[in-house]
Amino acid sequence: MTAPVDRRFSADAAAHRRDAPRFCPQCAGGLGIATEFWEADERRFYCSCTGCGWTGEITPTGTVATGHEPEH
Repeated sequence: MTAPVDRRFSADAAAHRRDAPRFCPQCAGGLGIATEFWEADERRFYCSCTGCGWTGEITPTGTVATGHEPEH
């Protein structure tokens, strides 16, 4: 007998699967782990690459990247 699925977290799980980083920003290899956590209202992923050994945080910026250049 299996336990019933708790549907309260299904939207969060779907968002994690959709948004979790898949590739290392250093070597472009596949990430071994991407653990999601929240800091205030910012969503972050702590990631580790099995290829090059890189570890660090990745913060999603949304659908549009925010640059550092001032408006022209």
